[in-house]
Amino acid sequence: MRLRLSLRQSLLLLLLPAIAAVTTVELWMTHRDALEAANSAYDRSLLGAIKSIDANVSTASGGLAVELPYAQFEFFQLTASGTVYFRVATVDGLVEVGSADLPPPPRPLQLGVPVFYDASYFGEALRLGAYMRALDRPLSASGAQHLVIQVAESTQSREAFTRSFVARAAVRDGIVLILTAVIIVAMVALGLRPVSRLAEQVRARTPTDLAPLDAPGLPADVQPLVDAINQQLERTQE
Repeated sequence: MRLRLSLRQSLLLLLLPAIAAVTTVELWMTHRDALEAANSAYDRSLLGAIKSIDANVSTASGGLAVELPYAQFEFFQLTASGTVYFRVATVDGLVEVGSADLPPPPRPLQLGVPVFYDASYFGEALRLGAYMRALDRPLSASGAQHLVIQVAESTQSREAFTRSFVARAAVRDGIVLILTAVIIVAMVALGLRPVSRLAEQVRARTPTDLAPLDAPGLPADVQPLVDAINQQLERTQE
């Protein structure tokens, strides 16, 4: 036997999956926006650490020396909530201080333009910032004239932020979806009330009652059906 759905069930069957699909797309966009927001916020922190290290680079002795501002760098480590790496090196890599072989940026650096990118370092996912500037004097060891500063942090903190943000958005959207379903059910029931009154009117008739149906307030889509029934009743009466 073929299952027959009521008009109310048919409307819900059509509307709720569509709303769920829209909610899914909205969550995907929320995840993307949250990731961009996290990268923007944490990249500013990376840039601050890069500038702090840059201010403490010295080539006065003919070599490369970095006096880390420990107070500020330790604060950066605390706010990063994960492992932090840094590297100060000449462009040719012959002279370097810090974590060796940090992943290079995906494209060549330009003077004075910081670049931020994602990479893996010994199996750990990192977010890195890289910055290149000219040296005040060429290094005697390599003759290099440009310096590259890199700072990297684990992506744990920003991933945790993104997950938390998306989880809150999912709870919010779930509540909105439930409320929307309840409102749709209530509105459909309210909209079909004239049809229910018409059904009660027909059931209350005697078998010989051929008077036209009187159903004010019917939806415009149902009125043609009532008109057709009234015409049939009129022909039968004649």
